[in-house]
Amino acid sequence: MTNAELRTDNTRLAERLRQIRIEQGRKPEPEPRPKVVDIPLSVALVDRLQPLKVIAVKYAGVLAVGQITRIDISKLAKYEEAAKVLRYSKGFWCGLHGLGAGGFLQIIRRVNEAIDTGKTDELDINGLMRKVHFSIGLMTKDSALSYEIRGATVIAEDDVDTAIADVLPEINKYEEDDSYE
Repeated sequence: MTNAELRTDNTRLAERLRQIRIEQGRKPEPEPRPKVVDIPLSVALVDRLQPLKVIAVKYAGVLAVGQITRIDISKLAKYEEAAKVLRYSKGFWCGLHGLGAGGFLQIIRRVNEAIDTGKTDELDINGLMRKVHFSIGLMTKDSALSYEIRGATVIAEDDVDTAIADVLPEINKYEEDDSYE
């Protein structure tokens, strides 16, 4: 396709999405995802997700040798919650960190489902490895994240769960509403 054809196709698809939203009784244009998680909590959640990054690196190594393995996702529930909350961070880079963690967890779910249903031959291991690598990149603490969180107050680990519990009702309300991007 040429660039002009791609632009035309994108415009057509955007209009189709607008029409679908209208048919569903929703606003034609989605509202942006609300930013309700303050930077201090975001910093604590980024730190909480660091062990998941280590798991992702090890999982990428398993995929690199052409193997797949089932991971018990229930043991990663605390990371799933942290990733969900981080998607609503007031900090752009913190939000990307949560996006990377959520993407990695989704990959694990997809592989587990393929293993459970006996459809492992349908998995593109190289594609999965690239996606895990991308997720790891989003979960990497770098200079942009450091700039965003500089000077942020630190929440004690004991207070993180309380802060999550305080913000989750608002996040769940937005997710039930599904009116944003």
